Amino acid sequence: MKILRIRIFFLIATLTAGILSGCASQEQNLRTQGRYENFYESADKKTLPEMTSDEFEKSGDAFLSRGNLPRAFVQYDKSLQLKPNNIGVVYKKGLLFVIGGLNQDAIKEFQKVIKEESGHALAYKGMGQAFFQMKKYDEAEKNFQKAVELDPGLWKVYNSLGIIYDYKEKYHMAIHKYNKAISLKPDEGFLYNNLGVSWSLAGDYEKAINAFNTALETKYSKNKTYNNLGMALSKLGKYREALEAFRKGGNEAQAFNNLGCIYLEEGKLEKATACFEKAIAINPGFYLRASENLKKAGIDDEEWY
Repeated sequence: MKILRIRIFFLIATLTAGILSGCASQEQNLRTQGRYENFYESADKKTLPEMTSDEFEKSGDAFLSRGNLPRAFVQYDKSLQLKPNNIGVVYKKGLLFVIGGLNQDAIKEFQKVIKEESGHALAYKGMGQAFFQMKKYDEAEKNFQKAVELDPGLWKVYNSLGIIYDYKEKYHMAIHKYNKAISLKPDEGFLYNNLGVSWSLAGDYEKAINAFNTALETKYSKNKTYNNLGMALSKLGKYREALEAFRKGGNEAQAFNNLGCIYLEEGKLEKATACFEKAIAINPGFYLRASENLKKAGIDDEEWY
Protein backbone atom coordinates (compact mmCIF):
# COMPACT_ATOMS: atom_id res chain seq x y z
CA MET A 1 0.00 0.00 0.00
CA LYS A 2 1.42 3.36 -0.99
CA ILE A 3 2.13 5.65 1.92
CA LEU A 4 2.62 9.39 1.39
CA ARG A 5 5.93 10.59 2.74
CA ILE A 6 6.96 14.22 3.10
CA ARG A 7 10.63 14.83 3.75
CA ILE A 8 11.49 18.10 5.46
CA PHE A 9 15.05 19.32 5.40
CA PHE A 10 16.87 21.63 7.75
CA LEU A 11 18.85 24.34 6.03
CA ILE A 12 22.57 24.66 6.62
CA ALA A 13 24.14 28.06 6.21
CA THR A 14 27.30 27.57 4.15
CA LEU A 15 30.07 30.09 3.79
CA THR A 16 31.88 29.98 0.52
CA ALA A 17 35.23 29.03 1.88
CA GLY A 18 36.40 32.33 3.31
CA ILE A 19 36.12 34.14 0.00
CA LEU A 20 35.50 37.88 -0.18
CA SER A 21 31.79 38.56 -0.18
CA GLY A 22 32.08 40.72 -3.27
CA CYS A 23 33.51 37.83 -5.27
CA ALA A 24 30.38 35.76 -5.84
CA SER A 25 30.02 36.36 -9.57
CA GLN A 26 30.63 32.78 -10.69
CA GLU A 27 28.89 33.20 -14.02
CA GLN A 28 31.81 35.10 -15.52
CA ASN A 29 33.81 33.08 -17.98
CA LEU A 30 37.45 32.83 -17.04
CA ARG A 31 38.25 31.38 -20.44
CA THR A 32 38.11 34.86 -22.02
CA GLN A 33 41.70 35.61 -21.05
CA GLY A 34 42.73 36.38 -24.64
CA ARG A 35 40.06 39.01 -25.09
CA TYR A 36 41.19 40.93 -22.02
CA GLU A 37 44.84 40.61 -22.95
CA ASN A 38 44.02 42.12 -26.32
CA PHE A 39 42.22 44.95 -24.57
CA TYR A 40 45.31 45.89 -22.62
CA GLU A 41 47.72 45.42 -25.50
CA SER A 42 45.66 47.59 -27.82
CA ALA A 43 46.69 50.72 -25.90
CA ASP A 44 49.63 52.77 -27.12
CA LYS A 45 52.50 51.37 -25.08
CA LYS A 46 54.40 54.65 -25.40
CA THR A 47 51.72 56.51 -23.45
CA LEU A 48 51.41 53.98 -20.62
CA PRO A 49 53.97 53.52 -17.87
CA GLU A 50 55.26 49.98 -17.45
CA MET A 51 53.73 48.13 -14.51
CA THR A 52 55.70 46.01 -12.10
CA SER A 53 54.74 42.50 -10.98
CA ASP A 54 53.50 43.90 -7.65
CA GLU A 55 51.39 46.51 -9.43
CA PHE A 56 49.76 43.88 -11.62
CA GLU A 57 49.05 41.85 -8.48
CA LYS A 58 47.42 44.82 -6.73
CA SER A 59 45.38 45.53 -9.84
CA GLY A 60 44.25 41.89 -9.87
CA ASP A 61 43.28 42.17 -6.20
CA ALA A 62 41.13 45.20 -7.01
CA PHE A 63 39.33 43.40 -9.84
CA LEU A 64 38.84 40.32 -7.66
CA SER A 65 37.33 42.39 -4.84
CA ARG A 66 34.78 43.73 -7.35
CA GLY A 67 33.98 40.27 -8.65
CA ASN A 68 35.52 40.84 -12.07
CA LEU A 69 37.15 37.43 -12.40
CA PRO A 70 38.42 37.61 -16.01
CA ARG A 71 40.19 40.95 -15.49
CA ALA A 72 41.66 39.72 -12.20
CA PHE A 73 42.94 36.59 -13.93
CA VAL A 74 44.67 38.61 -16.65
CA GLN A 75 46.39 40.84 -14.10
CA TYR A 76 47.59 37.93 -12.02
CA ASP A 77 48.85 36.21 -15.16
CA LYS A 78 50.81 39.33 -16.14
CA SER A 79 52.24 39.52 -12.64
CA LEU A 80 53.48 35.94 -12.89
CA GLN A 81 55.01 36.57 -16.30
CA LEU A 82 57.30 39.08 -14.60
CA LYS A 83 57.82 37.09 -11.40
CA PRO A 84 57.01 33.39 -12.07
CA ASN A 85 57.90 32.18 -8.55
CA ASN A 86 55.53 34.51 -6.70
CA ILE A 87 53.67 31.87 -4.67
CA GLY A 88 51.27 34.48 -3.28
CA VAL A 89 49.94 35.24 -6.74
CA VAL A 90 49.76 31.54 -7.64
CA TYR A 91 47.61 31.06 -4.53
CA LYS A 92 45.37 33.97 -5.58
CA LYS A 93 44.90 32.39 -9.00
CA GLY A 94 43.78 29.21 -7.28
CA LEU A 95 41.37 31.16 -5.11
CA LEU A 96 40.01 32.90 -8.18
CA PHE A 97 39.40 29.53 -9.86
CA VAL A 98 37.54 28.27 -6.78
CA ILE A 99 35.27 31.31 -6.87
CA GLY A 100 34.65 30.75 -10.58
CA GLY A 101 33.88 27.06 -10.08
CA LEU A 102 36.93 25.90 -12.06
CA ASN A 103 37.88 23.43 -9.38
CA GLN A 104 40.33 21.26 -11.31
CA ASP A 105 42.28 24.36 -12.34
CA ALA A 106 42.19 25.57 -8.73
CA ILE A 107 43.62 22.30 -7.45
CA LYS A 108 46.54 22.54 -9.90
CA GLU A 109 47.40 26.03 -8.66
CA PHE A 110 47.19 25.04 -5.00
CA GLN A 111 49.38 22.00 -5.67
CA LYS A 112 52.02 24.33 -7.11
CA VAL A 113 51.89 26.36 -3.91
CA ILE A 114 52.18 23.32 -1.66
CA LYS A 115 55.08 21.98 -3.71
CA GLU A 116 57.01 25.15 -2.91
CA GLU A 117 55.65 25.71 0.61
CA SER A 118 54.49 22.48 2.25
CA GLY A 119 53.21 24.38 5.28
CA HIS A 120 50.91 26.74 3.36
CA ALA A 121 47.69 26.27 5.36
CA LEU A 122 45.55 28.45 3.07
CA ALA A 123 46.52 26.37 0.04
CA TYR A 124 45.24 23.24 1.81
CA LYS A 125 42.11 25.16 2.70
CA GLY A 126 41.68 26.12 -0.95
CA MET A 127 42.18 22.49 -2.01
CA GLY A 128 39.50 21.50 0.47
CA GLN A 129 37.13 24.09 -0.97
CA ALA A 130 37.70 22.87 -4.51
CA PHE A 131 37.13 19.22 -3.60
CA PHE A 132 34.07 20.21 -1.54
CA GLN A 133 32.53 21.95 -4.53
CA MET A 134 33.21 18.80 -6.56
CA LYS A 135 31.39 16.80 -3.85
CA LYS A 136 34.55 14.79 -3.19
CA TYR A 137 34.06 15.00 0.53
CA ASP A 138 36.78 12.54 1.59
CA GLU A 139 39.42 14.56 -0.23
CA ALA A 140 37.93 17.80 1.05
CA GLU A 141 38.00 16.50 4.62
CA LYS A 142 41.64 15.41 4.28
CA ASN A 143 42.75 18.84 3.05
CA PHE A 144 40.67 20.76 5.58
CA GLN A 145 42.16 18.67 8.39
CA LYS A 146 45.65 19.46 7.14
CA ALA A 147 44.78 23.17 6.98
CA VAL A 148 43.71 23.39 10.64
CA GLU A 149 46.62 21.20 11.67
CA LEU A 150 48.91 23.86 10.21
CA ASP A 151 46.79 26.80 11.39
CA PRO A 152 44.30 25.99 14.20
CA GLY A 153 42.79 29.48 13.93
CA LEU A 154 41.04 28.83 10.59
CA TRP A 155 37.54 28.86 12.06
CA LYS A 156 35.78 28.71 8.70
CA VAL A 157 37.52 25.42 7.98
CA TYR A 158 35.99 23.93 11.14
CA ASN A 159 32.59 25.02 9.84
CA SER A 160 33.28 23.32 6.50
CA LEU A 161 34.33 20.14 8.31
CA GLY A 162 31.08 20.29 10.27
CA ILE A 163 29.09 20.43 7.06
CA ILE A 164 30.99 17.45 5.66
CA TYR A 165 30.28 15.40 8.78
CA ASP A 166 26.60 16.33 8.56
CA TYR A 167 26.60 15.02 4.99
CA LYS A 168 28.23 11.83 6.24
CA GLU A 169 25.64 11.58 9.05
CA LYS A 170 28.39 11.82 11.67
CA TYR A 171 26.42 14.38 13.62
CA HIS A 172 28.35 14.40 16.86
CA MET A 173 31.61 14.93 14.98
CA ALA A 174 29.90 17.82 13.16
CA ILE A 175 28.74 19.27 16.48
CA HIS A 176 32.31 19.13 17.77
CA LYS A 177 33.60 21.06 14.74
CA TYR A 178 30.89 23.72 14.94
CA ASN A 179 31.65 24.21 18.63
CA LYS A 180 35.32 24.57 17.78
CA ALA A 181 34.48 27.23 15.21
CA ILE A 182 32.24 29.00 17.73
CA SER A 183 35.03 29.00 20.33
CA LEU A 184 37.14 30.94 17.83
CA LYS A 185 34.37 33.16 16.46
CA PRO A 186 31.53 33.39 19.00
CA ASP A 187 29.82 36.33 17.27
CA GLU A 188 29.10 34.52 13.99
CA GLY A 189 25.41 33.63 14.05
CA PHE A 190 25.44 31.23 11.13
CA LEU A 191 27.68 28.89 13.14
CA TYR A 192 24.93 28.52 15.75
CA ASN A 193 22.42 27.86 12.97
CA ASN A 194 24.60 25.04 11.67
CA LEU A 195 25.11 23.70 15.18
CA GLY A 196 21.33 23.66 15.62
CA VAL A 197 20.94 21.71 12.39
CA SER A 198 23.36 19.05 13.65
CA TRP A 199 21.57 18.77 16.99
CA SER A 200 18.27 18.42 15.10
CA LEU A 201 19.66 15.71 12.85
CA ALA A 202 21.03 13.97 15.94
CA GLY A 203 17.53 14.07 17.45
CA ASP A 204 18.24 16.45 20.35
CA TYR A 205 15.68 19.15 19.59
CA GLU A 206 16.03 21.01 22.90
CA LYS A 207 19.70 21.71 22.19
CA ALA A 208 18.81 22.53 18.59
CA ILE A 209 16.28 25.13 19.75
CA ASN A 210 18.87 26.69 22.07
CA ALA A 211 21.36 26.92 19.21
CA PHE A 212 18.84 28.48 16.80
CA ASN A 213 17.78 31.01 19.45
CA THR A 214 21.43 31.90 20.04
CA ALA A 215 21.85 32.46 16.31
CA LEU A 216 18.92 34.86 16.40
CA GLU A 217 20.34 36.63 19.44
CA THR A 218 23.51 37.35 17.46
CA LYS A 219 21.22 39.09 14.95
CA TYR A 220 21.58 36.28 12.43
CA SER A 221 17.87 36.54 11.70
CA LYS A 222 17.84 34.69 8.40
CA ASN A 223 14.63 33.06 7.19
CA LYS A 224 16.34 29.67 7.26
CA THR A 225 17.07 30.02 10.99
CA TYR A 226 13.44 30.81 11.82
CA ASN A 227 12.27 27.90 9.68
CA ASN A 228 14.81 25.58 11.29
CA LEU A 229 13.61 26.75 14.70
CA GLY A 230 10.01 26.06 13.67
CA MET A 231 10.94 22.56 12.57
CA ALA A 232 12.68 21.80 15.87
CA LEU A 233 9.78 23.20 17.91
CA SER A 234 7.30 21.10 15.97
CA LYS A 235 9.33 17.96 16.71
CA LEU A 236 8.64 18.62 20.40
CA GLY A 237 4.94 19.18 19.74
CA LYS A 238 5.20 22.95 20.28
CA TYR A 239 3.06 23.75 17.26
CA ARG A 240 1.95 27.26 18.27
CA GLU A 241 5.53 28.33 18.80
CA ALA A 242 6.52 26.60 15.56
CA LEU A 243 3.85 28.55 13.67
CA GLU A 244 5.16 31.82 15.09
CA ALA A 245 8.72 30.92 14.04
CA PHE A 246 7.51 30.06 10.53
CA ARG A 247 5.74 33.44 10.36
CA LYS A 248 9.01 35.21 11.11
CA GLY A 249 10.75 33.09 8.49
CA GLY A 250 8.31 33.97 5.73
CA ASN A 251 4.71 35.14 5.74
CA GLU A 252 1.37 34.04 7.13
CA ALA A 253 0.48 31.78 4.19
CA GLN A 254 3.90 30.12 4.17
CA ALA A 255 3.70 29.57 7.91
CA PHE A 256 0.40 27.69 7.70
CA ASN A 257 1.63 25.67 4.72
CA ASN A 258 4.79 24.67 6.62
CA LEU A 259 2.81 23.65 9.67
CA GLY A 260 0.41 21.76 7.41
CA CYS A 261 3.34 19.80 5.96
CA ILE A 262 4.43 18.85 9.46
CA TYR A 263 0.95 17.64 10.37
CA LEU A 264 0.77 15.75 7.09
CA GLU A 265 4.09 14.02 7.77
CA GLU A 266 2.81 13.04 11.21
CA GLY A 267 -0.42 11.65 9.76
CA LYS A 268 -2.63 14.33 11.34
CA LEU A 269 -4.71 14.84 8.23
CA GLU A 270 -7.51 16.97 9.65
CA LYS A 271 -5.07 19.47 11.12
CA ALA A 272 -2.99 19.39 7.94
CA THR A 273 -6.06 20.10 5.82
CA ALA A 274 -7.09 22.99 8.06
CA CYS A 275 -3.62 24.55 7.73
CA PHE A 276 -3.52 24.18 3.95
CA GLU A 277 -7.00 25.70 3.63
CA LYS A 278 -5.92 28.59 5.82
CA ALA A 279 -2.84 29.17 3.64
CA ILE A 280 -4.96 29.20 0.49
CA ALA A 281 -7.51 31.57 2.05
CA ILE A 282 -4.75 34.00 2.96
CA ASN A 283 -3.08 33.93 -0.46
CA PRO A 284 -5.14 32.02 -3.05
CA GLY A 285 -3.28 33.34 -6.07
CA PHE A 286 0.27 32.66 -4.93
CA TYR A 287 -0.08 29.58 -2.80
CA LEU A 288 -0.39 26.80 -5.35
CA ARG A 289 1.89 24.67 -3.20
CA ALA A 290 -0.61 24.66 -0.35
CA SER A 291 -3.34 23.67 -2.80
CA GLU A 292 -1.27 20.74 -4.03
CA ASN A 293 -0.57 19.66 -0.46
CA LEU A 294 -4.27 19.87 0.33
CA LYS A 295 -4.99 17.49 -2.55
CA LYS A 296 -2.41 15.05 -1.21
CA ALA A 297 -4.03 15.13 2.21
CA GLY A 298 -7.42 14.29 0.67
CA ILE A 299 -6.31 11.75 -1.90
CA ASP A 300 -4.27 9.69 0.52
CA ASP A 301 -6.77 9.83 3.37
CA GLU A 302 -7.69 6.15 3.20
CA GLU A 303 -4.08 5.07 2.94
CA TRP A 304 -3.06 6.38 6.37
CA TYR A 305 -3.44 4.30 9.51
